[in-house]
Amino acid sequence: MFAVLLGLAAATCWSIHDLFTGRMTRLLGPVASAFVVMLVGAALLLPIVLWRGALWQADGAALRLSLALGVAYALGMAALFRAFHLAPVSVVGPLTAGYPALVVMWGVAHGLVPSALQWAAVALTIAGAIIVGRLAHQEDEGATLDPAKMPEVALACLIASVSFAAAVVLGQKAAVAMGEFEATFISRFSAALCLLPFLETGIAELRRVTRLPPGVFIMAAFDVAALTMVNAAGHLPGKEYAAMGISAYGAIAVLLAMVFLGERVARGQWLGIAMIVAGVTALAMP
Repeated sequence: MFAVLLGLAAATCWSIHDLFTGRMTRLLGPVASAFVVMLVGAALLLPIVLWRGALWQADGAALRLSLALGVAYALGMAALFRAFHLAPVSVVGPLTAGYPALVVMWGVAHGLVPSALQWAAVALTIAGAIIVGRLAHQEDEGATLDPAKMPEVALACLIASVSFAAAVVLGQKAAVAMGEFEATFISRFSAALCLLPFLETGIAELRRVTRLPPGVFIMAAFDVAALTMVNAAGHLPGKEYAAMGISAYGAIAVLLAMVFLGERVARGQWLGIAMIVAGVTALAMP
């Protein structure tokens, strides 16, 4: 299914985006970096939106869906950043890896009828994503979690998962109502507004950053490309399966880090990667 391939392409874009996050997060902090990326992404989309002209024909319902997409996306990021602040990747990764299944369940509740093979592929993909996330940096970070913080970690992961699943559903609905580029463009502003209360770096400090590193433009371009592709899947049958393509994000990020950053891939992660490949391949078949 083409929807799965769009989700896979989006996962690749987000994985490339993450290769450039290190410098930006050291400069501004993770939430402030996301805030800047939202605004730069809107600027990059502006010429496309103006050229297409569809935004001016959008009705109130479409605008509300797009704004809600931004709120859900920002809330998911804020919750995820909070979880990573409290716990290592090897804990947060598995707790958030299953959110694409929530999108599929939403689809089932609204008429999607997966075959037995598709159910098995969904389960295999999610299980692979959990394995990849569980083994991420386990040797370095496995002992850093304070058990007393686990309820807060679990709550943050739950909020992140529900928010990201909601963002997929809302974005696909908004794409049908007003266009995928327009939906992504409008969502940038509500997302940036929602991130403001969580900024580690104040607005005054952001104003003093007179020259953004080139990496932020690359990050913004890949972020809007990824979200636009996920939104565009809303036009396709089986649109919910785009979320399963997104499940490959962890595996792709691990492989890119191995190639470009020299990071080691744990032995067990190869099993998870193989499971994701098998699951996504099965879902992508006609």
